[in-house]
Amino acid sequence: MKIKNKIGYCNNRTLNINKDGGHYVYIRKINNNGTCDVNVITSLEDKNRNFKVNKLKQVKRGNTYAIPKNDATFALWSGVNKTPIRNVKLASVKDIGRKRIKKRHNFFIGKFLK
Repeated sequence: MKIKNKIGYCNNRTLNINKDGGHYVYIRKINNNGTCDVNVITSLEDKNRNFKVNKLKQVKRGNTYAIPKNDATFALWSGVNKTPIRNVKLASVKDIGRKRIKKRHNFFIGKFLK
């Protein structure tokens, strides 16, 4: 199964984030040593559909690429963080392919979010 440019799920401990839970990740590159480089997908609104002002500021600054709500299968409006997390073990990425974004976003994410 081809997993590059797919969406998976990682717990926050794997991503070195000091919170409970986890995040969806965009798999941008597969390394030969059994690891991958990922970009974290973050929600731009809370569960009550209110915008998170600090997240919108990150979109405005260019640190997060917003994906239109109709172009993804996420429950909330989401965006992809600019900075990749390198050398995440492939075994720790779960549910690969369960969530999707339209292919037209793959080029922009792969080219400009490095």
